[in-house]
Amino acid sequence: MKVGNIVILANLGELKIYEAKPRDLEAEAGLKPDHVKLDLIHDKNYIESHKKVHDVVTDQAGRFKGGSQGKGTFTQGSIGEKHTLEQEMEEDVIRQIAEDISSIIVEKNARAYLAMPETIFKRVTEQLSSEAKAKLVKTLEKDLMKVDKTELVDLF
Repeated sequence: MKVGNIVILANLGELKIYEAKPRDLEAEAGLKPDHVKLDLIHDKNYIESHKKVHDVVTDQAGRFKGGSQGKGTFTQGSIGEKHTLEQEMEEDVIRQIAEDISSIIVEKNARAYLAMPETIFKRVTEQLSSEAKAKLVKTLEKDLMKVDKTELVDLF
């Protein structure tokens, strides 16, 4: 990792972007460009991923009576249907993560290191722009959100 590179950590709830800055005067002068420290330059929370379906949808199946309740007959009315709301919410967050990562990489025009949990890694990287994919140096399928930033330099 060299001065100016960026490290991107993401999961369904959060995105953190660090930039490699010179750790000492030699690194600042360009003599030892691999002596770096990471500074947090961007942090974003994805609130939609924390929502539960019952927070979004208030009606539940079977809450309202339905059907024909005429004389001597009773038919079952609509009892609700299984929606894919949870999957749609997750896909929206994944799409937003991919857009944010792509825009940061293109904006910074820097080589990037990326780490995400393997559960979302493939889905996010498929949606990255081709410019962003070209700038990726190394990727890890691990959730490194809680790893100390001093350890990230060694991992990448």
